[in-house]
Amino acid sequence: MSQRPSSVPPPPSSITVKIKAYTKDPYHPDYPENEEWIMGDILEIQIDPSAKFVELVKQIRDVKGIPLIRMKFILPPARSIANEKWDKTLRQVGVYNNGTLRVEPTMDHGWEWEKIEYYWGKIIERLEEEIDPKEGTSFFVLEQKIILPPPLKTTRLQDFIRKYPDKFHIEVNTSGKNDMWVKLQKKDDRSLPTWV
Repeated sequence: MSQRPSSVPPPPSSITVKIKAYTKDPYHPDYPENEEWIMGDILEIQIDPSAKFVELVKQIRDVKGIPLIRMKFILPPARSIANEKWDKTLRQVGVYNNGTLRVEPTMDHGWEWEKIEYYWGKIIERLEEEIDPKEGTSFFVLEQKIILPPPLKTTRLQDFIRKYPDKFHIEVNTSGKNDMWVKLQKKDDRSLPTWV
């Protein structure tokens, strides 16, 4: 029995596959030139390198709770993996260690990659970045800068901000141009919305 030369490393016991979810965002101001929207964080899955592609997609289904018939799998830049190839090994399909697999809904808005709370948190982060901590920021300016993701398209930004009185304070000037300013709520202070 011949031994493996010491200079040849053994095959890895598992590989990492990065899964990115994308969809079209027809509400984006740059649509259709910039129609793609990244639906959330990258999912990393550890899997046996000799596994079949179907085993990988079943892991994605189990983690995300999305039915297989609702997902379309693509190897960047644009090679779709047809269902009849799912019984081939990862290598035969073209999935390698630290490679990226793209996932898209088979129909627009067929599912969300993350729970709705994830998208709420991202908008709160963006608001906190954009609001001047001392003076506050005009709501008109915020509306131009903050684009709500597709899962929140039925929500108005103003209504979203009002859901978080512990984080944001709204001040409305009704005497002139009906200006509205949004300020960061001070720690341990829950000021009610004000009208001046």
